[in-house]
Amino acid sequence: MSKTVFITGTSSGFGKAMVELFASKGWNVAATVRNKSEHADLFKGLQNVKIYELDISDYRQVNEVGNAVISDFKKIDVVVNNAAYCLMGPTETTTMEQIENQFKTNVFGLMAVSKAFIAHFREYKEGLFINIASSSARFNYPFVASYGGSKWAVRGISESLGIELKPFGIEVKTIYPGVHATRIFTKLDLGVKAVNQVYSDIYKTYFVNFLGAQSSVTNVTSPESIAMEVYKAAIKPKAGKLNIVSGGDAKMFDFMKKILPERGFQQQLLNSILNPISAGQVRMFKWILGKNIKPLYTSIPEELTK
Repeated sequence: MSKTVFITGTSSGFGKAMVELFASKGWNVAATVRNKSEHADLFKGLQNVKIYELDISDYRQVNEVGNAVISDFKKIDVVVNNAAYCLMGPTETTTMEQIENQFKTNVFGLMAVSKAFIAHFREYKEGLFINIASSSARFNYPFVASYGGSKWAVRGISESLGIELKPFGIEVKTIYPGVHATRIFTKLDLGVKAVNQVYSDIYKTYFVNFLGAQSSVTNVTSPESIAMEVYKAAIKPKAGKLNIVSGGDAKMFDFMKKILPERGFQQQLLNSILNPISAGQVRMFKWILGKNIKPLYTSIPEELTK
């Protein structure tokens, strides 16, 4: 009997790559998008994929979709919490509404989806949650305090649930991707506007250096690499690592944080906003990212940087 995986946020990037990989391996896939009408041809021809419309910040809809998926497929083996977005910009110029919305999706939405399937997993005495965090949950960059903070929350939730649900045969694993060729940098919620005087007078130089560092390497690790990490975690739910750091940049900074003094590591990231990235640093990152790469798409308003 084919296994079934439920994946949130599948219109592009990691989620889309996961759906295609699991489907190619014979799994049944329940995939979610925020607006089905905008993705009429998504996964066309994949007979073992069913798409559901879901905004994970709508908790009532989460429960409705969860019940529908269980009714349609009878048994769910794996739930992948992938849906998220990135809020970027100086904290001082970011609104509290933006910060609240960041956590509502990346944290509370993930918890709502998890709660929708815990009882189902407990009934069968087995099941696996795979939570997509971020390398920002192993160390955090400047100007993504809210995004990184939300992913640190995902890390904490995963660790707690992994223990809490273990007596019922339920496993929890967490993936920490570095920079990958998804479209997250084209769907940014920016906590800054060019007309903001505080930004132009105080933060602009630092933020421009930060953005330059993010966009200087135009080809980065492909999302298919994360899809494969998720698939490998899914086929051996009770084996392997519980925390999986993926991507050359993520592994490098994760290692650096372990071996450097706290202030030494802080200085390394501080340098990324004090000075523009150098040609030598660009070459180093290209080497670290390896050969499994695809173009990185970014969309930053020009008025923020010129």
